[in-house]
Amino acid sequence: MSGYRALVGELADLVRLAHSALRGATAVLTDPAAGHDAIAAAEKDLAELRTRIEEDSATTLDGRPGVVVGVHVGCEVEALGQLVQRLLEAAWARQEREPYGDRLLAPLRGLAGAALDLVAQAAEALESGAPEGVTHVLTELPDTGRRQRLLYELLLRDGATDPVDAADLVLLACCYQQCADHAGAIVRHAALFAHAGA
Repeated sequence: MSGYRALVGELADLVRLAHSALRGATAVLTDPAAGHDAIAAAEKDLAELRTRIEEDSATTLDGRPGVVVGVHVGCEVEALGQLVQRLLEAAWARQEREPYGDRLLAPLRGLAGAALDLVAQAAEALESGAPEGVTHVLTELPDTGRRQRLLYELLLRDGATDPVDAADLVLLACCYQQCADHAGAIVRHAALFAHAGA
């Protein structure tokens, strides 16, 4: 395996680790039965992600394609880590409040699930370089925007929603939409440099 392909494999593993941390934070936010153990697991994944990002940033990247894809995907993964941190902060804050009702949880779960799927698929597309994987992520990307809009429409129609809950849900929706956008950015560059290490 070339140095470039090894780098891409490492970057794909970082995306998977970000996905694992996102999944853990999401479980706490969308499942009233999840508790402190789930938060602790997500925090552990986030800490490992940050450590590996720091270690990788100290590594000399081999060749110009490695520099471009390493820096670009590294920035996207770092941004995913920041979004995980925001979600975890929201999860801690929600421990002090009543869970969202099913009417609000359903669209939030749908949006979160769509975004998480895109992050997972981005890791696969990055590693494989397969055009169909890239196309699938880019084709599905608008779905998160539609889901975000549906949640907002529900919040605007429902005058009974607590203002704090509404603000929290808008923040969460923004985080998940950004996760999807970062997944899209990762696969765009996966496509551009798919043959660099051949």
